[in-house]
Amino acid sequence: MAVHEKLFSSLVFLFVVSIFACLSPLDARESTKTFNTDNETGFYYTISKGDTLWDLSQKFYNSQWEWPGLWGMNREIKNPHWIFPGNTIRVYLKPELNTPAPEKPKRTAIETWFNYPAIHSTGFIKKEQVPALGTVLREKEGNIMMTVNDVVYISPTGRMPFVTGHRYQIYSTSQVDQKIGPNRYTGIKHLLKADMEIIEVNTQYAAGKIRNAYRDVSSGDLVMDFYPRQPSFEVDEYPDPVDAVLLCSEDKNILVNDYRIAFINKGFEDNIRSGNIYTIKRGKETESVYDVKTGLDIAPVASGRLIVLHTEPASATVMVLSSMQDIHPGDIVN
Repeated sequence: MAVHEKLFSSLVFLFVVSIFACLSPLDARESTKTFNTDNETGFYYTISKGDTLWDLSQKFYNSQWEWPGLWGMNREIKNPHWIFPGNTIRVYLKPELNTPAPEKPKRTAIETWFNYPAIHSTGFIKKEQVPALGTVLREKEGNIMMTVNDVVYISPTGRMPFVTGHRYQIYSTSQVDQKIGPNRYTGIKHLLKADMEIIEVNTQYAAGKIRNAYRDVSSGDLVMDFYPRQPSFEVDEYPDPVDAVLLCSEDKNILVNDYRIAFINKGFEDNIRSGNIYTIKRGKETESVYDVKTGLDIAPVASGRLIVLHTEPASATVMVLSSMQDIHPGDIVN
């Protein structure tokens, strides 16, 4: 065989090998993705040896048949049969997968992080009110309700001078007073309404432009310094038991079901930490329900699960992850 023919055969062989290498599963592995924690809410799960989308669908959504939706959330997975240990996938906690509620609560072993970008807009409960730096007087053009890009005038309290270009938050407060057994829980709920940047300061007032609005701002609302909080935290699926009570929801909802923000009467002084997941049960007055037909005392059943988003000394802000029954203020959290 001529030298040039041998050289040509060698090149053809190398070309064919290169094609197969490109098509091999080793190169089909999806790369570990860096997620945008400013926009995405949910769990980020690191794939372990033996995992399949079929099994993970059952694990996270209580249905193996939801695996196409899980695959659809993770476009970097080119082939649903090829997922590899060490790679990360999204598991959203938004109703993107229309999964029916399970008949009984499932304990899901999750060893990952939870991300909640909206943490800066969620409220909190403190024993005392956060001291206000000012009060909203009115909107520049006279609008009664104020929202994004509106300029608002603020009357300073004199506690601390406003700084041009600095970020502040507009909020309102309401009293929390709830009977818990023989005792009462009292505190001040802080409802965050908007983020604002100061654009003018003079001897009489300050002017601020609303950058982000979570709720309509009204005359009389208060202004405080920006309250930074951590949007990502490690999940603890099995924290130590806690004897807590669901106080109220953020927006005064009668039913506190999936993805609603609420508060409990225990905080970091009680070893509550962001990322802890707890079970919600019926209120103490129905802890043992007497069944007239059978004559049996029926133990209470779990009605849902929640995750702790933020803690104060004697309270915590939580989000309901799932509900199998109606959830109300006064229900047990443990």
